[in-house]
Amino acid sequence: MYGTKRMALKAVFVVILLLVAWKLVYGSGAHKGGHSQKNTNMSHWAAPEKAVKQVNPVVADSNSIALGKELYSQFCMGCHGKNADGNGPAAGSLTKKPTNLRAMAGGHEDGDFAWKIRNGRGEMPAWGMSWSLRTSGIW
Repeated sequence: MYGTKRMALKAVFVVILLLVAWKLVYGSGAHKGGHSQKNTNMSHWAAPEKAVKQVNPVVADSNSIALGKELYSQFCMGCHGKNADGNGPAAGSLTKKPTNLRAMAGGHEDGDFAWKIRNGRGEMPAWGMSWSLRTSGIW
């Protein structure tokens, strides 16, 4: 039971991170009409050990979970799908299928997710390269 709950919380955390990053960029106009910078390194996507070990400052509670669900519906579902499985309606237009976030839950530390959101890869935007974002904004 504890493991399942932890995996569910991690999945929600990933969704929250992605949605907050998306909202900050597209809600602020900081994207200036498009996301032009991509990390094109397509080797195994491993965050540096220092990044993986970072502690998540966001508390997983009913409020953060509710916000994550709302933001996911608005900003992530198009690519990652209703079930966070990478089968969203826009997934077919991408050259690589979006990540199955459900499969990642429980297998990665929070710092790993934060680093990947910040740096991006391929068609996943490198949010940290697009604008100056405090670490707290990524989390």
